[in-house]
Amino acid sequence: MKFALPARLLRAVAAVGCSAGLLASCGGGTSHYDKFVPSRLIVFGDEYSALTDPQGTGNGNNYAMNGLDSSDTTNATVACDDSTRDIWVQRLANYYGLTFKECNRNNVASNRLNAFMQAQYGATERAVEAQVNTFQSDIGHDALSGNDLVTIWVGMNDVLEIYKDSVTYGSTADKTTEAEARGEALGRLVNSITNTGARVLVAQIFEMGSTPWAQALGSSEAQLLTSISDAFNQGLRTTLLNDGSKIGLLTFNDAVSNLVQYGHYENTEAACDDSHVADIDDATTDSNGYMSGAANLSACTTATVPNDNAAKKDLWVDGIHLNSFLAHPTLGNLAITRATSNPF
Repeated sequence: MKFALPARLLRAVAAVGCSAGLLASCGGGTSHYDKFVPSRLIVFGDEYSALTDPQGTGNGNNYAMNGLDSSDTTNATVACDDSTRDIWVQRLANYYGLTFKECNRNNVASNRLNAFMQAQYGATERAVEAQVNTFQSDIGHDALSGNDLVTIWVGMNDVLEIYKDSVTYGSTADKTTEAEARGEALGRLVNSITNTGARVLVAQIFEMGSTPWAQALGSSEAQLLTSISDAFNQGLRTTLLNDGSKIGLLTFNDAVSNLVQYGHYENTEAACDDSHVADIDDATTDSNGYMSGAANLSACTTATVPNDNAAKKDLWVDGIHLNSFLAHPTLGNLAITRATSNPF
C-alpha cells in the first residue's frame, strides 16, 4: 500500500531544500549556485600544455607551431599572444583574464601574473607528481586553495615509454596493465589535489595509434599504441572521485578522434619541416620521468613550414604533436565549457 505525504509536510521539505541552497529549482522556476571564477590557473602536464621561455622575455614558445610578430619582416620574432596560435590552456587563461609569465607581452606586473606554467616537455605521470609537489612546496607563491583552477593533461609520453620498452613490458598484457596502473596513479593525484579545495580539469589522452608516427609503423603497431592509450584512460576514469563539483573530466580523446576522422584535415603529413620535429624514435625517459626528443620543435613557426597550406591544413605539426591552429581551439573551448558549467 502506498501512503501520500500530507501537503503541509511536502511544503516543509521543499522549504528546507531551498534554504539549504541546493542546486535545484525552487519557487518561481529559478535556481541558485555560486559560479566558480578562479583567481589563479595552475597548469601541470607535458608539452601538449607547455609554454617555454628560457630567456625570460615574456614572449615564449609552444610545442604546437608558433605564430609570428607581423611587424618583424624577417620572421624572427614569435608572437606568443597570436590568438590563432594559442594552445588550449592559453585559451582557458584568456577566458578568465589570467596571464602567464611565459606570455606577457603587455608587461603585466609580476605580482599580477596569475597563471602558473608547470607543464614541461616530455613529462610522464610520475614527473607530474613531482611538478605538483614542487609547486606546493615553493614559498614564492601560495599553495593550492579553493580559488584555484588546476589543469592536468599527461599520459602521451607514458604510452610512448611503455610501448618502446619491450624488456620491462614484454607482452601486450604487460603494457596495458602498466598503462592502466599509471592512469590510476594520475587519478589518485587528482583526487588528492581536490583536498586543497582547488578544482581540477583533467584530460583523457588521445589514441596514440591515430598519430602519423604510429600509422607509419603499420596497423598492428598502431593498434597496440591505441590499446595502451585506452588502458591509461581506463585507469584514470575508474579512479577519479568525480561527482562533477570538483573534477572536470575532459574528453580530449573523443575530440581528437573526431578531428582525425571527420575534420577533413591532412592527417598523415607533419606541418613542421624536418629540422623542427621531435625525435620520437630515439627518445628516452630519464630518472625524473621526462622523455627526451624535443629537438627544435618549440622553434617551429608559421614560417618554418613548407607552405601556408601546411600550417592551416595539417592536423599534426610532427609525428605526435597537434597543430595549434586546428586542434587547440577545439580543446580549449571544451575546457572552457566544462569549467563554466553548473555546478563546477
